[in-house]
Amino acid sequence: MSHHDVKSPPPRTYTARAPLGAQTLTCRRCGRIYPYPAPGGPPIRCECGWRYKNVDGLIEEDFAPRLGV
Repeated sequence: MSHHDVKSPPPRTYTARAPLGAQTLTCRRCGRIYPYPAPGGPPIRCECGWRYKNVDGLIEEDFAPRLGV
């Protein structure tokens, strides 16, 4: 057996997307931080009642009270 002190090369990522968890969305009203919503994915619902949705790269926001009042 031979013993080598050669390290493996670093891993490569073959995608243009940012690493998971790299982008965050901060609620402009209360300052809570959430993972950035994916385009066409479900909206991020903040505890203060605001929803943030990624529509073709643009964030749309609307207010919906938690109890629907």
